[in-house]
Amino acid sequence: MPALTPNGLTPHHDFPFDPYEAVHAKVAAKWSGTASYYQYSGAWNALAYRFHGSIDAGAKFQKSLKDFGAHPAPHQRYQQEEALFNFFSNGFAAFEALFYGLFAVGSFIDTFAFPLTTPKEEQRVSPSHTNEAFKRAFPGDPILGVFANLFSDAAYQRWRDMRNVLTHRAAPGRRMYVGIGSNDAPPVEWKLNGLPLDSALVPKHQRELSHLISAVLSAADTFVAAQA
Repeated sequence: MPALTPNGLTPHHDFPFDPYEAVHAKVAAKWSGTASYYQYSGAWNALAYRFHGSIDAGAKFQKSLKDFGAHPAPHQRYQQEEALFNFFSNGFAAFEALFYGLFAVGSFIDTFAFPLTTPKEEQRVSPSHTNEAFKRAFPGDPILGVFANLFSDAAYQRWRDMRNVLTHRAAPGRRMYVGIGSNDAPPVEWKLNGLPLDSALVPKHQRELSHLISAVLSAADTFVAAQA
């Protein structure tokens, strides 16, 4: 797979390469000379970096799980928790970068509806804030339906909630089970959402991340193409 145009990063096979590149090509062709273009380009870089940061953290967790199991000694457990924190934090930050980039695209079209001239305005941008701005500026546009589907998706809500818990509230404990036989005990569970700490955790959530971001990028490509 070719390197990403904005930053030269070699993309992981789960990264939504085609819609990411398609949006960037159209935005660069239309608005690269705009004074605030750096707002978009920084967000587009961050989207790729955060996505791949999540993948790298997931790989570290998978390796530690294979080497030490789900009930390791304290230092290895700390390393696993750190990897999970980075996996979910980077993953949700990819959503935030994506919506910041889309807000910047909106500012190229309507600077009044998408203000990005002060630090306070920049800090205010979030997925929900971007959604509201698009509703006001582009009522009836198909991209709004894709935003609505994302925000109502249980997988997106789980990513958001897990990142918020890990960042602001807790380092979850683990729930251990004892089986009747030697190999029939249920897997160790993370007390955050009762997730089994097994080899399926990372691939499952990584696929979710790829699918959800790809859907928004595809809608963004259609939106940008219409802004002739």
